[in-house]
Parts: sequence; structure tokens; C-alpha cells
Amino acid sequence: MPKTKKSKNEDLVELIVKAAEQKQAVDIKTVHISKTSSIVDVLILCSAESVPQLRAIEQEINKQLRKHKIKMIKWEGLAKSGWMVLDLGNIVIHLMGSAERDYYNLEGLWEKDAIIYHY
Repeated sequence: MPKTKKSKNEDLVELIVKAAEQKQAVDIKTVHISKTSSIVDVLILCSAESVPQLRAIEQEINKQLRKHKIKMIKWEGLAKSGWMVLDLGNIVIHLMGSAERDYYNLEGLWEKDAIIYHY
């Protein structure tokens, strides 16, 4: 069977996940919600264990997006708040501190209606 061509979204998700992995992001998950959301296809969730690590992950993702000429709006939230969000249209990145991630449990909100991939 021939290999299927990856979609633009899949390539972008892979780029973001690799950037987060380079800075040792914790518990990276992609939550595919396109069947239940008409606005967003994929949520990318990842955690950091400190404010400096949140900043490092944010900076690496920014660097890779710029390098690949991917238009981004801007990050919302501050690293010191423990939660940062970047909306790329069909893909939304949630970069969170471990405590915030446990408390808000975003993947739990979608788990019955989504496909969740763990990295």
C-alpha cells in the first residue's frame, strides 16, 4: 500500500513536538479534536518543571516556527503564570507548568471526544 502524504497540520505538529522535546518538555500530548470542534483540529499540550524551562520551550518553538516561516500571532500568558498559549489557527499549543497541567486537566476535558497521542 502506498504511503499517504502527511498533511500540513501533521508536519506542523511534528515540528512543534520536536522543538518541545529539544528542551525536555514533559508529558507531551497531541489531542485531535477535529471531529468535535469546528475551530481547532489539534491541541498540543506539554509541561515544564520550572519557569526557566517554560521560557526555553517557548523560545525553541518560536525559533522553529520562524525558521520555517510559519505565521504566528503571539503567545498569551506569561511563563511566571505557569500557562502560555499560542494559537496557530488549526493548532493551539498549551505550555503549562506541571501543577497547572494537573489542576486544569485539559486532556481530561476532551478525552471522550478526541484521539490523544502521547510522546
